[in-house]
Amino acid sequence: MRRREFIVLITGVIGLMLIAFLSSSAIAEQPPQDGCVAVPKSQYDSAKKQNLLSNRFGMYVRTGRFLRRYYWYCH
Repeated sequence: MRRREFIVLITGVIGLMLIAFLSSSAIAEQPPQDGCVAVPKSQYDSAKKQNLLSNRFGMYVRTGRFLRRYYWYCH
């Protein structure tokens, strides 16, 4: 009986790991438009603090849902 419980447990753990991996890579955020590159949150926050989210060279864009944000710099 113990071996069967162990196999069920391992199968469940592997299944959960596969679901988490596949859902995270399948829902990867795409750039909002061509010419956008991903930037770190700290760079976006720095530009926001300096009032530089939009200038003549490009603009910073924040996309995504609550608790899952993506930051971009678009030329």
